[in-house]
Amino acid sequence: MIRAATLADVPQLVELGVQFMVESGYSWHLSVNRHAQAQLARNLIQAEHGLVLIDERQGEIVGMLGAIATRHPHSGDKVMSELFWYVAPDARGSGVRLLLEAEHWAISRGIAKALVVAPEGAPVSSLYTRMGYKPLEQQFIKDLL
Repeated sequence: MIRAATLADVPQLVELGVQFMVESGYSWHLSVNRHAQAQLARNLIQAEHGLVLIDERQGEIVGMLGAIATRHPHSGDKVMSELFWYVAPDARGSGVRLLLEAEHWAISRGIAKALVVAPEGAPVSSLYTRMGYKPLEQQFIKDLL
């Protein structure tokens, strides 16, 4: 079942977030910080312009998507920016429903553009293309210290 997350869901969201960081390779470059993940989830759940959707099955959260409604810094266009999107491997298939629900949320707020990200080499990039998304930029990371 896809539904909006509540503050009671934050501990499960954090555990899924850790799983995402490790599985995706983000943890090779960024620290896994449960406190930061919990704060992000709480902020998005409580913010009028924030969204956290979950896929819950038999009381367990198996998928999540977090987004924020904002203005693009260069154009001022209203955009929905996906901040995290993950479905546990054994529950894959609901991810599209999570993204479509987020798109409907954005449309209901008069937002005409959605921005999404994908880890390097992730198969989700081809899914984005099939769903009508177009590449906009590529992100790079460098350790400075």
